[in-house]
Formats: sequence, C-alpha cells, structure tokens
Amino acid sequence: MIVVFALNVDDVQNKNARIEQLLLDVSNGDATSMGSLYDLIKTDVFAFAISKLANKQEADDVMQDTFIQIYKYAKQYQPQGKPLAWIFRIELNLIRRLFQLKTRNVQLDEGIENTLSSQNMEDKIINSAFLNETLKILNEEEREVVTLRIVSGMKNNEIAKLLEKPLSTVLSKYNRAIKKMKLIVKERY
Repeated sequence: MIVVFALNVDDVQNKNARIEQLLLDVSNGDATSMGSLYDLIKTDVFAFAISKLANKQEADDVMQDTFIQIYKYAKQYQPQGKPLAWIFRIELNLIRRLFQLKTRNVQLDEGIENTLSSQNMEDKIINSAFLNETLKILNEEEREVVTLRIVSGMKNNEIAKLLEKPLSTVLSKYNRAIKKMKLIVKERY
C-alpha cells in the first residue's frame, strides 16, 4: 500500500483567500467570522501544535490560545496571500513561550500520558495508526516540516521562512522524512 499526498494548488489558493477574507471580517468585529475561521483552519493549527509538542493536551491549549491571539491581533494582519504563515508565527511564539515555562518548572510530571479520544477531527488525525507509527520514526524537525507541508499545504520556502531555517535544510528534512515514511510503508504493507 502506497500512500499518496496530493495538494491541489487551486484549493490552497482558495483556502488562503478565504482565510484572508475571514481575518478581514474578524478585524472588522464580525464574531461569526471567527467561528468560520476556526472551522476552516483548526486542523492545520492543531497539526502544527502536535508536531511541535507531541502532547495532545498541550497542543489543544496552544491551539485555543492561538485563536485567542488571532482574534486579538486580526487588525494587525497585512494581507499578502500567506495567512497561514502569519497564524503559524503566532502559534510558534506561543509554543516557544510554553517551552520556556516548561524549562523553568522542573516539577513537571513527564510520566503522565494523555489518553486520546476519537471524538473530533484532530483526534482522528492523531489516532491514525499509520500517522502515529510514521511520526514516531521522524525527529521533531522532520515532523514539523512534514506536517506543515502535507496538512497545511505550505510551500517549502514558506516553511523555511516560518521556521527561520535555510530552504536547503527544509528540503533535506522533508526528503529525509519522506524516505523514512516510504520505508515504513514498504516494511509494513
């Protein structure tokens, strides 16, 4: 069984245009647009958080905080056709802040694992046997690059800018991750 990930460029462009319009509506005080924005990108935001944190509860918290920040700072967004990059920058800042707080608090109980439910779309992504197995073999940087590329449809140069890494590094991490994923598919299926 070979898994193929295909992203339609028109779909990505339409999604970006929709996100930008919703951000504009939110910045003009339209609260219902915030709900629409949430529905449209919650999977992207959650997938990025889980790729960085590998903890469902923390990813949920960061996702919720990200939407609060989006609502708070929507007026500052400057449309450039890349709204997810702006949103992921907000999220990345929240994740970095969480890491700083975690390193300060040495009494965190690392032995407790969150149980995953399959009640919503985010949980279905995490509970996917293939994805779980695949993500385990990828290191953190490979996981985040693959997640941004496959789940969110970002281009390599956008990922490089977001993660503040050279494009060549992003490309090599993505290619290495895909090779690892293909190897798992060949071995298991």
